[in-house]
Amino acid sequence: MKKPLILTTASNNTVENMDVVRLNHEYVNALVQAGGVPLPITSTFGLEELVALSDGLLLTGGLDVAPDRFGQAVLNDTVVCDPRRDELELALIRAYWQTGKPVLAICRGIQILNVAFGGTLIQDIPAWCGANHSGTVHPVAVREGSLLHRLTGQRELSVNSYHHQCIIAEGLAPNFVPTAVWTGSGVTVIEAMEAADRPALAVQWHPERAYLDPAHLTDMSPLFRWLVKEAK
Repeated sequence: MKKPLILTTASNNTVENMDVVRLNHEYVNALVQAGGVPLPITSTFGLEELVALSDGLLLTGGLDVAPDRFGQAVLNDTVVCDPRRDELELALIRAYWQTGKPVLAICRGIQILNVAFGGTLIQDIPAWCGANHSGTVHPVAVREGSLLHRLTGQRELSVNSYHHQCIIAEGLAPNFVPTAVWTGSGVTVIEAMEAADRPALAVQWHPERAYLDPAHLTDMSPLFRWLVKEAK
């Protein structure tokens, strides 16, 4: 039986005045260990063919989604965007959603997925409520009976945070159900969401990096095994 091909988004970078594409090894390792084969996608060229060829989609982390994509002006100088990636991923999500194939979205991935269906984002958590979600570990409460609950078997997870933008209830797209939250500083942040009518799971933390600190972080390998299993 052939291993599932997982279409995997990558970041755009400039190195020595050259445009390059970067895909962190942690994403590749997590997919390979789960039994999948990463298939990087870097532009809209050949998008329809790659969507048809692949068996699942992984939306990875990266720079901020441009606020004009959700009808706002830039409010904070911390917002750093990648317009080319926004264009690619929005087109990719629209095309992939029609296939019914599984989707796992991570960090920026949950944000662009929400924006693709009409949701909005908090542009900068520190400016909004004073909390810090960049380079920290914190607990999230998981909704009982959710896919995330079934995969992890836990109602509370210890997760890593490397983001300064987020989704809150008022900005959640109607296509999704919130399935994990962080509460603090007088606010509640949506940390995971799922689609009600198809295999789509999105998390705000970085499950591919949980192995770096197993003493403090919940094992997240079940998320990647779910993606690969559904892709089969």
